[in-house]
Amino acid sequence: MTSTVSPEYNAETDEPESNKYSLVWLDYTAFSISLCLSAGISLYYGYSKRKQNTVEEYMFGGKNMPSLPICMSNMASTVSSILLVAMPTETYYYGAQLLFICLGDMAAAVFMYFFYLPVFYNLGYTSLFEYLEKRFDKGTRCLASAIYSVTQILYLLVIVYSSCTAVSQALGISFNLFAPLACIFCTFYTVVGGLRGVVWADTLQAVFIFLSIITLIIIGVWNAGGLGNVIDIAEKGSRLHVFNFDINPLTRNSAWLLFISALFIGIYGNSTNPGVVQRYLSLSSFSKAKLVVIITTLASITIISLTICLGLVIYATYYNCDPAMSKSLSSNSELVSYYVVQSGRKLPGVTGLFLAGILSAALSSMSTIMNSISGTTCEDLIKPLLSKKLSNEQTNFYIKCLAAIIGLIVTVGIFGLNASGGIFQLYRTTLSLTSGVILFIFTFGIFCRRANSKGAIAGAIAGIIVSVTLGLGSQAAITSGKIKYTHKVISIEGCPANLTSSLALNLTKIGYNGYITPVSFADDVIYPFRISFNLITFIGITISMLVGSTVSYLTKPDKDIDEKLLIPQIRNKQFHHQDSNYKTMEELKQLNSYANN
Repeated sequence: MTSTVSPEYNAETDEPESNKYSLVWLDYTAFSISLCLSAGISLYYGYSKRKQNTVEEYMFGGKNMPSLPICMSNMASTVSSILLVAMPTETYYYGAQLLFICLGDMAAAVFMYFFYLPVFYNLGYTSLFEYLEKRFDKGTRCLASAIYSVTQILYLLVIVYSSCTAVSQALGISFNLFAPLACIFCTFYTVVGGLRGVVWADTLQAVFIFLSIITLIIIGVWNAGGLGNVIDIAEKGSRLHVFNFDINPLTRNSAWLLFISALFIGIYGNSTNPGVVQRYLSLSSFSKAKLVVIITTLASITIISLTICLGLVIYATYYNCDPAMSKSLSSNSELVSYYVVQSGRKLPGVTGLFLAGILSAALSSMSTIMNSISGTTCEDLIKPLLSKKLSNEQTNFYIKCLAAIIGLIVTVGIFGLNASGGIFQLYRTTLSLTSGVILFIFTFGIFCRRANSKGAIAGAIAGIIVSVTLGLGSQAAITSGKIKYTHKVISIEGCPANLTSSLALNLTKIGYNGYITPVSFADDVIYPFRISFNLITFIGITISMLVGSTVSYLTKPDKDIDEKLLIPQIRNKQFHHQDSNYKTMEELKQLNSYANN
C-alpha cells in the first residue's frame, strides 16, 4: 500500500509546520482572477446593460434569465463556505453515510416540483411573503418577513466571518483589513449588477467551487496511489459503512435521520427561501422553471457528493497519522485547511484556487441574501409605512439602498464575532428553529384548506417553544460534555517516530469501527435532550402542524379562500384546468377570470 502524507516538521525543533502558509504567486493569481472576474461581470451588467430602472429588471432580471446560470446560481447560493469545510471533516471522522443527504435533497426537489413551484411561480410576487398576507393576514406576513431577515443576516455574518478568517490567515493578510474589503466588494457588485450581475457572478463562482474540489480530490487520489487504494483504505477504516438503518432517535447519524433532516432543510432552502424562489421567478416560462428545479438538484447533490469524496480522500491521506491526534492541529475544524495547504505545496495554485472557492461560496450566499432581503424588506416593511405609492424607479432606488445598508451591517457586524467562541453553535440552533417556522407557515398555507391566521400563529409559537427547548437543551449538554459522540478510528501509528515519542500517548488508535456511532449520555441528561439534532426541525414542524390544524378546525376561517393560493392537487374542480402551464401573469389573470365566471 502506498504510504500516505505525514505532517511536515521543522528539522531543528520537531514542531509542525502546518500553520506556516507558504503561498506562491500562482496561488495569489488564481485567487485574484476569481474576484476580478466577478466584479467585471457585475460592472458589465450594471453599466452596459442599462435596464436597472425597474423592479422587475433589478429583482428578476427582466424575467428572461437563461436556465443554466440560474441553476448554477442556486447551487452556489445554497453551498456555503461552511459546507465546503464541514462536510469533508464530518466524512473523515464519521464516514460517508452523509450520502443519504443527497436522497433527502432529491425528495425535497419532488415537493418543490409538484407542490410549491406551481403556486409561487404563477403568483409571481415581488416578495414571497406577500403570499402570507393574501393567505392569512398582514401581521403574519410582517412577522415572517422580519424573522427571515434577521436570521438570514445572522447566517450571513457567520459564513462571511468564517470564510474571511480562513482566507485572510492563508493569504497572510490582517482579518481587520481583508474582511471589510471583501464585504464592500460584494456589496458593490450586488447593488450595481442587480439579479443579472448576481446570477452570472454566482455562475462563475460555482465553477471555481467545482474546480477547487475536483483538483484537491485528484491530488489526494494521486498521493494515495490511486482510486483503488482510497477505497481500500476507507473500507478498512469503516468509512464506507453507509447502510445504517437504525431507527434509534438517540444516535448521531443514521440513514433515516440524515434523510429526514435533509428533506426538511432542502424543502426550506429551495421551496420557501425567498432568495432561491426569486431565481425561479426570473425565468420566462414555467416549463423552464421546472427544468431548473431538476438541474439545480443534480448540481447540488453533485457538489455534496464531491465534498464527501474529498473527506474520504483526506482520510486516505492521513489514515495512519491523524493531524489532530498528533497535535498538528488545534481543533478538528482545521482539518480541511490543513490538507489544502499540504496539497498546495505540491501543486502551486491549488491553494489559491480552493481559497477562491471558499470565498466565492461566501460571497455568493451574501449577494443572494442581500438581493432577497432588500426586496422583501421594501415590499413588506417599508412600503406599508409610506403615505404614497412608489413608482418603479423609486422602489428600485429603495431596494438598492437597502442592499447597501445590509452590506454595511455585515461589514461592521462581523467584527462582533471575533471574541465569541460559542456563538456559532447558538446561531445554528437559532437558524434551524426560525427556518422551521417559515417552512411551517408556507406549507400550512398551501397544503391545508382550513388553515387560518389563528392556526398559523398558534402552530408557529408551539413549534418554536418545542424546538427551542430541545435545541438549547441538547446544545447545552453537548457543550458541557454530558453528551459525547465517538468517531471512527483514527491513528498515529504511521507518524514519524520523533513525534510519537514526544506525544507520550498511551494509545496510538482511538475510535469505533462499527456501523452505529456510539453516543454516551450523563445520567442527568433527560430523554428529550438526548434526541439527535437531526430530528429537531422535524419535531418542531410536526408539533406546529398538529397545533395549527387543531386551532384552525376549532375556529372560523379568516376569509374566503383564493384557490390559486393552494396546491393544484386540492383546488376546486373549476381550477383543475389551471395545471401550472401558465407562461405569463397575464395568462393567469385571464384563466382566473374565466373560472370565476
